[in-house]
Amino acid sequence: EILASTYFALHGVTSVGLRLDTIYGPRGFGVPSTSVPIYNVNRIRNGGGVSPDVDLAETAVRRLYRKWMAELKKLKQIEENTNGQNESNGIVEELQQLNLIEEAGWLHAAHDPRDFVFVEDAVNAIIAAMQYSSTGNSPTTFNIGSGEMESLSSISDEIQYLTSDDSTMIKTDGKSLLSKSVIDVEQSSAARSASLDSNEYLRWSATTSLQHGVAKLLAWHLDRALPFFPPAPKPDKPDEASEVALFVSKPLDGEDILSKRSIKACVNSDDPTCLYEPHTALPCASECSTKTCIPSVFDSVISLSRDVTEGCEVVLYTMSLGADIDSLDLRTVYNDGEEFEKWGEPSVCTMAYIPSDSTLTKNIIGKVPPASLAKMDISAESDLKTKVKVLNGHLVHQGWVLIFVDNAIEPLTAEDVYLPKITPGLLFHSSVFRALFVDENFNISPTPEDAQFLTSEMARGKVKKRTVMGPDAKGRTVKYKLPEEPQRRAVLLVAPMKEHPADGDKINLRDVTKLMMKEIGLKPNEHEPKEIRAQREYYERAKSLINSFDLRTLLPVARHKIEIKDFIRSRWVIHDMRLEEAHQLRCEWYREHVKWNTHLDQLSFSYVMAKRELTRKIITEQPLETESEKLTLLQMVINTRSDAKEWHPIFSGEGTRLPIHHSQISPEEVPQNLFDLPDNEIDEVDTVIEDNDESSNTYYVRIMSDKVMLDCRKKWTKARDERRKIISFQRKKQRQQDQQKQNQ
Repeated sequence: EILASTYFALHGVTSVGLRLDTIYGPRGFGVPSTSVPIYNVNRIRNGGGVSPDVDLAETAVRRLYRKWMAELKKLKQIEENTNGQNESNGIVEELQQLNLIEEAGWLHAAHDPRDFVFVEDAVNAIIAAMQYSSTGNSPTTFNIGSGEMESLSSISDEIQYLTSDDSTMIKTDGKSLLSKSVIDVEQSSAARSASLDSNEYLRWSATTSLQHGVAKLLAWHLDRALPFFPPAPKPDKPDEASEVALFVSKPLDGEDILSKRSIKACVNSDDPTCLYEPHTALPCASECSTKTCIPSVFDSVISLSRDVTEGCEVVLYTMSLGADIDSLDLRTVYNDGEEFEKWGEPSVCTMAYIPSDSTLTKNIIGKVPPASLAKMDISAESDLKTKVKVLNGHLVHQGWVLIFVDNAIEPLTAEDVYLPKITPGLLFHSSVFRALFVDENFNISPTPEDAQFLTSEMARGKVKKRTVMGPDAKGRTVKYKLPEEPQRRAVLLVAPMKEHPADGDKINLRDVTKLMMKEIGLKPNEHEPKEIRAQREYYERAKSLINSFDLRTLLPVARHKIEIKDFIRSRWVIHDMRLEEAHQLRCEWYREHVKWNTHLDQLSFSYVMAKRELTRKIITEQPLETESEKLTLLQMVINTRSDAKEWHPIFSGEGTRLPIHHSQISPEEVPQNLFDLPDNEIDEVDTVIEDNDESSNTYYVRIMSDKVMLDCRKKWTKARDERRKIISFQRKKQRQQDQQKQNQ
């Protein structure tokens, strides 16, 4: 204000100043992006600080998440016929005993009086001030406040009310919550008098009550911090439904929170300033919708798919829907599981979704022998609809167990087309721990052995310290000591784009889009479809906005650039079906892609990964990169002597280790005078230490190159054959011992 007066006196510069009180609401200070799970908030707090309203909202969402996971655990215990009621209930009771503001770490400031102003009201005040002109053009300052003094405990109580099951205030140890039901007359009067000028001269006053503002705040965090709660699995038996309902209720979402205060949710297409992003428009079968959802062609086959995959550890599957097909070109090998069970290897089920009223379905059913129909209690004279219903999930064609999908002969929506590929969680039985989707137009016929190999590459034990050979700055071959690498687990495994452009901020997305269109069979040299152009241009503009230094703060942590560079081929995708980190990534990718209605799911994936990588840099406070920075010699050693660059970190839950980015691995050059000394070099095959400790896992997306894949396949095949020989020898020896005992 002194500077404003000085510049007016010296240069005649007019200005309007606003004294803003405590602003709260969506997009608050320190809020994680949609790519950051809610359980990483503590890491953000340690790195840069979180405003109290953000902390309270995120803490409440973590509570809801833990409660929902406890309910799912109880459901699992019901399915396993075990009694863990005391343990699950104890988790929820423990959460209820601890006050929200205490858990968030703001008890010390619970009763400090503040004048809270909702962010929309603050923006309106700024807009009003932009239109104000004072008498004589002298600098003017306004106090911007709501006119009411509240405390943090008031926000905490309101959040607890909104998240309570019965919509009543929660009590702790028989006492009411921390907020005081008294009015500080002096401070309230001062707050009101401070806002008189803004009311009179700006024609502005705060219109959002604390109750409505907190509801909008919590709704925003609930829908973005963890937009996809783990879905409750469907009961396998009808009589389990009543038991499930006793322990598992639908988790809250933003719309539920707003409805408790009778606030109508805005719609993005109608209101460009809408802060509410509904995720209820996703199919019920997608594992990504927590409340109201839309129907899908897969709704009728969810139970059947779960039955077909029961007992399977790995599922190899494809689909050919949205047209009247007469053939299925993609082949595989049907395996009943006996061969793999013989060697103690993961069982692989093969499955294909095709339209129930397609020409292919009619031809296949027409070839079923009458004797086989009789075994299924079907007469040869039965109509096609009856045969389809009874034989669904019992026929094998080209090595695939066929799942007939009704109403799937016409072109499908983007939500249905990409549901099995990107978010198949509800389609498979809980016994499935990994699933490999293969596009119907893939030029290589996959086998169950391929599925076994690729899924084995999604987990790797700890890698010990080792010595490798590499060039130094003068081109000489020297030794480098690579540090120990942690146990890793991939939530998703894909292959990189073949014609990968150069890395960096100068990647031309238009060129990348052409390459992607070429890979999926589109003609890149023709006119770019308007849907693809809209998606590409949005990503380009988002990248330019985030990377614009003119729109940044002075904080170094905010200057990281977003780089859209993880370009993949998605003809095949492998999902981890057990990890919550995998579920969150699948749903984020699915939601991002279906809104564009394009065929370039690779482009959507690259944008999701770019946002997550930017978040990783901010949370871990990675040093900033400069424009002149190039790939260092040590980084080249890592890239050529290790597969670390293929593992892209995914932030995980509470109590787990932070994943290691390949840029954090620092090889150490062995001094020349020690070059010839014994260094106990470890053979590559023996560097991996298998470790089943889940708490030691770090989570990644693995983008596996063709070269590494071929090398690993050779090693995997050799190791499998050796293991089978050992098992055969042991079994033969055991039979001989048994025979000797019988002879005795």
